[in-house]
Amino acid sequence: MPLQAPADADRAAATVLLFVLGSALGPAAQVSLTRRLSKNGKDAEQQLADTMARAAEIAKPYPRLRARLDTPAAADYSAAPDNTFAFGLQAILDGIRARLADGPHGDRT
Repeated sequence: MPLQAPADADRAAATVLLFVLGSALGPAAQVSLTRRLSKNGKDAEQQLADTMARAAEIAKPYPRLRARLDTPAAADYSAAPDNTFAFGLQAILDGIRARLADGPHGDRT
């Protein structure tokens, strides 16, 4: 697909913006979930712990799933491996750079 400078610039900017917004939603969702679970005086942390214990029970027959439940991302609702944001942003920028390197009549699809 040939590159179209103004349209491609808009798409690139939108991609980066949506990535940034999506990355910010994780922590915001954690706060929202904690508030929702805490309504009526309930202990949100205990409810999350109970849910994770149930997930671990369900995962017992599945070794790979069980292994994923031992990661920081599974232990903390909004956790992610270190440098996840930087890695994702760099991957997006690398992709944009690669498309630009193909020139105005690149054939990347």
